Amino acid sequence: MKKITFILISFFTAISFAQTPIPAPSPTPILLGFNQSFGSVSSSINFPIGQQFGTGEIFRFRPGLVTQLDSGSSFGFTNSRWFSIGRLNTGSQNVYGLRFQLPNRALTMGYQDINDTNPRLQWVGAGSSVGTDFEFRVANSFTSTNSTLVATMTNEGNTFFGSPLATSETKVGVDYSDVATNSRTGVTVENGKSESNYYTITGFKSINNVSCTIKTGMSIRSDGGSYGNTGVSVSLLDGYYNTGVSSSVRSQASGGSSNGVRGSVTGPSGVTPTGFGAGIYGSSAATTNRYAGYFAGNVVVTGSFSSGSDRKLKNDIKVEENMLEKLTQLDAVNYTFKPNDQLNLPSNLQHGFIAQNVEEVFPELVSTIKKPILDENNKELGIYEYKSVNYIGMISILTSSLKEMNEEMTLLKSELADLRYEAQSNEKSKVEDDEGTIDGGFLMEQNKPNPFTDQSVINYRLPSDTKASIAVVDLSGKFVKEYELANEKGQLIINSSDIGKGIFIYTLISGNEVIISKKMIIR
Repeated sequence: MKKITFILISFFTAISFAQTPIPAPSPTPILLGFNQSFGSVSSSINFPIGQQFGTGEIFRFRPGLVTQLDSGSSFGFTNSRWFSIGRLNTGSQNVYGLRFQLPNRALTMGYQDINDTNPRLQWVGAGSSVGTDFEFRVANSFTSTNSTLVATMTNEGNTFFGSPLATSETKVGVDYSDVATNSRTGVTVENGKSESNYYTITGFKSINNVSCTIKTGMSIRSDGGSYGNTGVSVSLLDGYYNTGVSSSVRSQASGGSSNGVRGSVTGPSGVTPTGFGAGIYGSSAATTNRYAGYFAGNVVVTGSFSSGSDRKLKNDIKVEENMLEKLTQLDAVNYTFKPNDQLNLPSNLQHGFIAQNVEEVFPELVSTIKKPILDENNKELGIYEYKSVNYIGMISILTSSLKEMNEEMTLLKSELADLRYEAQSNEKSKVEDDEGTIDGGFLMEQNKPNPFTDQSVINYRLPSDTKASIAVVDLSGKFVKEYELANEKGQLIINSSDIGKGIFIYTLISGNEVIISKKMIIR
């Protein structure tokens, strides 16, 4: 009975002792994985217990490493499968964090060493596993391993968002081909913070400072049929000064070619396109100091240069007249430009007009340009103002003046021809009487009206039983038209549609003899 009593006392004593909290041990070195719990350790946990329930700490380990060997005979890197958390000695240094080790490949998360300021997520591959990719996936089930790939990082340093693209094509790619929406955006860079002070925000920046044969900051390609393609779309609203695309190019001193902006447009191979196309297209409001294109330097055009001149685009069309007198008020000059740090002006000899002189005679051909003055960061510092001449508008004025000069010259030629004709007239010295009748009873009056545009009338009279005609020639003597006169007295109607425009000589002819000649002008 005493033995039984002793056994029972020992049993209950052990139970009571086991439930007594163990004081914290002294900070002496211990083996890795030593249990340092300040409370009793339960053999099973039926529901989660945490500090949020106020039950205190559950488990604690001394400084070191906690590991779990899942497969293999040792915690090696080539044949074993294991897990660790804490301070891991890799042979050359200590790393701090988590490690998931599979044969020849591993995933680590933590700090490279105790003095490292930047944590890292790193995967390691050796041998045949060097090309292993790191994937980011999303799943909607706790019991299934099915998931959707959302991003991939490769050992070559590539990062792909969405399904992986070919690693030889790009470093960072976005693939959203499986997105079932009508509108897709590959990358959005949003700066939503507002600041009252002046500062600079850059949404996208590309830097290629490595030395190589060809560099491209951004390459955009859109193949396949679509209703509309836009490589780069820029919308800038309500800024004090806006620049949609800014380009600055500097060439090497040894030569070569450079283009600040280069554009081209073609059609399908072997097919002549019928739609509109422009390598560079610019538009602006038709108001003061707004231009579809502004070039501070020389402009070269190898093809045609044209502007909208269709009749359907114009109102109040009037023929330019009496421009020669105004044109004589302009002084044609030659000159060289002054040095100017705001305009890229040529240094060689120039020919043209002075804007202020043109403005006095043709003010509609002169405009005032107000060019912004920008610093090296394209910030506007002020306005540089100067006058410009519309030399294209001068063309119609010059053309009208040439027509006036030509008409005067033609008139002089006609008068000269008349003098020659009078000098070569037959020696019969036919003289018209007061009514214009020529010796022999012939009469041919001056056409009325003269000059004319549509029709003119010539009164004539012939001697009895006389056949005659009126022939029309131009100033060069080229035959134009001949009219047979059927009556002894009558009127001959001349239509400009039968003759044309210009100055002509009409002559009364009878019996192969020139009777009299006169001049008419058709406009």
